[in-house]
Amino acid sequence: MSDHWDLARYLREKRSFMETRQRFRMVSVHAGLMFGVTWAAGWGLSALLLRAGLVNMALRYALAFALSYIVFFVCVRVWADFMRRERSSGENFVDPGVPVFDGEGCFVVLIAFAAGMVLAVIFASIGGPAMLLEVAFEVVFAGTLIKRIGKVQMMGDWARLLWLKTLPFAACVLLVLVACAAWLQHRAPQANTVVQAYQQIWGHAKAR
Repeated sequence: MSDHWDLARYLREKRSFMETRQRFRMVSVHAGLMFGVTWAAGWGLSALLLRAGLVNMALRYALAFALSYIVFFVCVRVWADFMRRERSSGENFVDPGVPVFDGEGCFVVLIAFAAGMVLAVIFASIGGPAMLLEVAFEVVFAGTLIKRIGKVQMMGDWARLLWLKTLPFAACVLLVLVACAAWLQHRAPQANTVVQAYQQIWGHAKAR
């Protein structure tokens, strides 16, 4: 896509894009799904690192989180493509960007989805859905030139925008995760997982 916008048109197009998607798209649900996939990826990566011999919970969770952060970027990039087409109030309520599950489902997926929804709620409270739509806007209109005072800027640097917007949130989650893991392993030195730590700390207390 190649086009030339002035600053006024850029702001107008961006506002229109975000308003229509926020109104007719379930962005918060999408965020929950993306966080669920990210959480499940981190869970799997942590299990692989544990199998490889990394028993330090704090370090293992930090590495798994950093790698799953890349998965989150991939999820956002894929999701942004679903935001290209506008929707209207007359269309079917079920959003095509939300996968539909039937049957019993996988327990791990359900737990990951629940954790993802919790993170999505916190994320939404700090303006996360609007931020994700800003990133989607950069993807959809990549290649468009914006004429600003004294310079011309090309849209499409979505990864940098996502990094800048999510880094504070990601850093807070990482600090809490690592701190909790370090505390649990301090209380239960023989534990290598949260479940083992729970059993050693609180399981013994219940048994008394």
